[in-house]
Amino acid sequence: MTTSPGHVAIFVFPDFGHFNPTLQIARHLVDRGHRVTYVVDSMYASAVASVGAALAGYTSVRRRLSTASHVESDEIAELGLDILADANTRVIPAARAAFTDDRPDLIVYDFESFVPARILAREWGVRTLQYFPYTASNDHFSLHAETMDRDADYVHKGVEAILEILAEVEPDPAKMWAMMAVADDHNLVFLPRALQPHGDTFDEKFTFLGHCLPSTPPPVTWSAPSEDIPVALISMGTESNERTGMFQLCADAFADKTWHVIMTLGRGNALDAGVSAVNVEAHEWMPHLAVLPRASVFVTHGGMGSLVEALYHGCPCVVVPHTPENTVNARRVDEIGIGRYLPASSLDPATLRAAVDELTNDPEVLARVAAMSAAMRASGGPSEGADVIERLLAD
Repeated sequence: MTTSPGHVAIFVFPDFGHFNPTLQIARHLVDRGHRVTYVVDSMYASAVASVGAALAGYTSVRRRLSTASHVESDEIAELGLDILADANTRVIPAARAAFTDDRPDLIVYDFESFVPARILAREWGVRTLQYFPYTASNDHFSLHAETMDRDADYVHKGVEAILEILAEVEPDPAKMWAMMAVADDHNLVFLPRALQPHGDTFDEKFTFLGHCLPSTPPPVTWSAPSEDIPVALISMGTESNERTGMFQLCADAFADKTWHVIMTLGRGNALDAGVSAVNVEAHEWMPHLAVLPRASVFVTHGGMGSLVEALYHGCPCVVVPHTPENTVNARRVDEIGIGRYLPASSLDPATLRAAVDELTNDPEVLARVAAMSAAMRASGGPSEGADVIERLLAD
């Protein structure tokens, strides 16, 4: 596909699970001659530059999630208020300053960025495209409804805060509510349709890319100490990976030393005191894509980015969710028979190990995971995402 060079602005909630999947689409767009400008926290500057994109940066002050074994919906709602504060006082001013004399032709955004993205698209008269780095929502499935109690005070507080901001640019109540739609006229979903709850109900407004992973191996290499020992990868994500005792529990589950265990702990984290097993290899950070081609199981918090990486490499997952969204993902993985959902509240080393052994010794599970992997590899991926954006630029 060829089209005149365009300028694409990508508004991203500052979290690796939201940001990382966009990079490969941005790379494709830049390679095709388009300009891409990210509106994101300046901590992502080097990654933005690595794909040839520009940065309209700001410094977010939003809080991190707590280290509790499971985060409840009211805490997520409080985080949402932080996101709104960022949008109003940091994101919109940074974008207006960056694009004053260089307006984008298209705004691409995630739902957490819909307030600044839709306000500025209206202000500048440019088109929009929404992306979902997690399960998408439509009239048949709502991630918000699955994770929030719509009658709770925290939900009403959040809606009122959004409406207060939108009222400044749209006084018509009907149009104001339309600006709060969960999806856009054009949407990219960064997962396979088979992983999406009620996937068959999503129409042509949604393009399921299958994955948004890079086509080249990560710059960091890793090799297993022995070809004869299975490898378990364990990670609790990048948002809040300090869950008390979790890594110790995981190490205890593999105490018989019949597995080689890789743990990615998060920058600045250390293993709980007393863990010194010879079969546990701990890293503050290690690209999962360096380990997953060799891993036989992935023990994870259940972020969609982590699940997509694992399934692409044919690796079944044991999901110990940390947030309500993670729980939705865990239930879906369990429902379609490609992993197991283990609530943190009932977890112990024996339960975890039993789930690992069950998954990795079940030929039907392994066949379903292999089929999912094959379908993902055959999908359009980030190249198709760039195609969709180019078609919008050409209209």
